[in-house]
Amino acid sequence: MRRAVFLDRDNTLIHDPGFIHEPEKVRLLEGVVEGLKLLKEAGFLPVVISNQSGIGRGYFTEREFWAVNARLNELLAPHGVQIEDFFFCPHRPDENCDCRKPSPRLVFEAARKWGIDISESFVIGDRDSDLMLAFNAGCRGGLIVGREPFKTFLDAARFIVGGGDEALLSDKDKA
Repeated sequence: MRRAVFLDRDNTLIHDPGFIHEPEKVRLLEGVVEGLKLLKEAGFLPVVISNQSGIGRGYFTEREFWAVNARLNELLAPHGVQIEDFFFCPHRPDENCDCRKPSPRLVFEAARKWGIDISESFVIGDRDSDLMLAFNAGCRGGLIVGREPFKTFLDAARFIVGGGDEALLSDKDKA
């Protein structure tokens, strides 16, 4: 079975000014390319699991959501990395669906489709709901980027690949 890193998209991989739906506004966050390369080299399958309530609220369409995903992969392609698949919840929070994070339903769907061992996989996101997703799905761990100790995506990727806090230290710090 394969290992995966289940990724939030907005404010984890790309900057989200609020309900992003315009492909031309897609901007990769610091450390994303390097972090994805590191994870790929370590054998992790990158899969996005994303709440997209903007669709349910009528702010943008599913087609616009997919256009943003396509642009994300276009920006990653020259670096030899891609997001393998995208799973999303289009519902508003008040709809109480069973696919909205932190529900593990979309992780389970991805695991079935890709032959993923959830217990050896991780979640990287920007909110506490991403940590809860990791817990609810039975992942090995969940990490939040944008706050200590994982200021960037690359910090989180180093932690996963390195297997511990030591991965966050630079070579200078280890000396």
